Amino acid sequence: MEYRRCVIIGASPDTDIAVLKREISSDDYVICADGGYDYAKEAGIVPQLIVGDFDSTILDKDVKCEVITLPTRKDDTDMMVCIKEGIKRKFKIFSLFGATGGRSDHTYANISALLYLTKNGCIGTIEDSKQRYLMLKKGTVKIRNESGKKFSIFPFGCAECRVTLKGFEYQIEMYLLNAASPIGVSNKVISDEAIVSVHYGTALVITEK
Repeated sequence: MEYRRCVIIGASPDTDIAVLKREISSDDYVICADGGYDYAKEAGIVPQLIVGDFDSTILDKDVKCEVITLPTRKDDTDMMVCIKEGIKRKFKIFSLFGATGGRSDHTYANISALLYLTKNGCIGTIEDSKQRYLMLKKGTVKIRNESGKKFSIFPFGCAECRVTLKGFEYQIEMYLLNAASPIGVSNKVISDEAIVSVHYGTALVITEK
């Protein structure tokens, strides 16, 4: 079977089961990061791989998929190990669920993981019930059929980035966003096809669902 993307389910206590049921399909390759396995079970999703030190879940004895058991003391988070395993399996498109909410340091770590994906030539998003997070490095993305939705953009992993926004309430052309100024917050999509272009640097794009 040819999978369309690699989906990783994390263990955030704010994980929305309805979102998992709605946005994950049978043609996704699903990896559960430790306690994310419990959310997958609740959503009726059967993973292809489970990764973790299993400090937050106990695996069923009849688990039939591949399992990678990690030591408790390690450099990478369970989510990062899942991402590296996905890259090792040649996936280029990733969606992370159960990756926001709960501990703010874990949320930040997962956003940083999007930057890791970008630097490794992959496209990655974080999906939750309210927002989508996308890391964009020197490229263009089109936001279709989202008119009226809130939108924010910030430099990430760099001091500044130069961007163009078309189809937004506040439109800019080759504008230099600085990491020390949150001017990119709380914009709004006003077109059926809005365009975000990053000319240099890396930007974190957050779109309301």
